[in-house]
Amino acid sequence: LIPSMLGDLTLSDLIIKKPIIVDPDNDIEIAAQLIYKHKIGGMPVVKKNKLVGIITETDILRAFIDMMGILTASSRIDVVIKDEPGLFKKALQIINDSGGDIINAGITAQQASKRIYYFRLSACKTNIIKKALENSGFEVTDAMD
Repeated sequence: LIPSMLGDLTLSDLIIKKPIIVDPDNDIEIAAQLIYKHKIGGMPVVKKNKLVGIITETDILRAFIDMMGILTASSRIDVVIKDEPGLFKKALQIINDSGGDIINAGITAQQASKRIYYFRLSACKTNIIKKALENSGFEVTDAMD
């Protein structure tokens, strides 16, 4: 914009008159979906037509990082597990028996005959766990100490 034009603009000319909003009682998942779907950086949180806050991409990223334990000292091992009865439980047992303490786990979303499970562990040497899983027929796609 030309500097002389800026003087003619007010916030009223720029603001969104009917923003997408969320309720403070909504799940964070709802806010994340709306922010992603509408390609926005944040939105008002409204209760009974009263602004109670603002939720942003950064807030959602912070919650995700906290939930996944990414900033805590930890290790990660990614394992392909076929969709067969008992295999998930077997993988958990191998990880546990090999000294792994699972903090949390994630899974690929697509439906398939096999999925990748992402196990975040208390800080440990993953080579022992990786070897034990592979010796039992599991495919380990990544292991980070």
